[in-house]
Amino acid sequence: MSIKIVPQEQLTQPNHKTSIMPNIPLVYYPKTGQLYSHRIARIEQLIADSPLSDYLQFCHKIVYAQAQIILQDAVEYDLNQLVQQAAKLDCSPLSLQNLPLDTKWIDYLYYILSATKSVTSEIDNVRQQLTGYTKTVLLAKAQQLMSGHFLQVDSNESLFIWSALSVYYTQLASQLSGKATANTAEQCWQCPVCQSSPTASIIHIGQHAGLRYLHCSLCESEWYVPRAKCTCCDNLENISYYSLDQVLTAIKTECCEKCHSYLKLFNQEHDPDLDIVVDDVNSLILDLETEQLGFAKSGINTLLFSAEQ
Repeated sequence: MSIKIVPQEQLTQPNHKTSIMPNIPLVYYPKTGQLYSHRIARIEQLIADSPLSDYLQFCHKIVYAQAQIILQDAVEYDLNQLVQQAAKLDCSPLSLQNLPLDTKWIDYLYYILSATKSVTSEIDNVRQQLTGYTKTVLLAKAQQLMSGHFLQVDSNESLFIWSALSVYYTQLASQLSGKATANTAEQCWQCPVCQSSPTASIIHIGQHAGLRYLHCSLCESEWYVPRAKCTCCDNLENISYYSLDQVLTAIKTECCEKCHSYLKLFNQEHDPDLDIVVDDVNSLILDLETEQLGFAKSGINTLLFSAEQ
């Protein structure tokens, strides 16, 4: 793993290797209040003109529930100890290797299930199914998803389970104080905070405009990866970009001719209001067009969970 989260005091040790990119923020931890309020506003902005307005209304219920969880039931851990432990184990601080999954997220799942009742009969069937499982079964399903075994869990159940896991891990990530360091710019495919896959990549505006970051599908952290480079196999050649029309120039798919994977690229320079998770859902037709060209999506969306394995 090339980007690592290390305790701040470790950076001052004489034998510590200095990052090869000292002037670039390598990791952005999520700011929960800002994250969910912006996402809710973006959904409300898109609903009126979107062909997926009904589904976005459903997404709105989930994100609003996530925002309420943050306000009502904060999770706190000794995260400094977690970072120190992860540094010793050479793993991500919020990975299953460093932080075994407990059942707190299941309370969040029940809250989200309650907030999404009576949307459609199909969704109600999934809700009832999930409510009927024991905590042991739910924990096993969550661990399968977090281990990358996506096909072991029904995709309709995954959407709710991952949404609950995401709000749980996003809270933890928002409290981290460890600093990020990097020895190479290679193999940055998984989140250095929780070891999960990205949803998509984003080009920010502001002080570090033009830099590309991957956005974590689980803890919503972002980590730096150079542009014009495959985020699945590190290939630097034959990278192609596709978009639908002028309306969606802020959203492209970055496609690798070597491994035939793709990941969406969101550019805030063209649209500062973009939200990776919501705009990924709203631009599903771009996924369909890209997949018809023979590329497979490498990203995971909390509100869609369309992982290709």
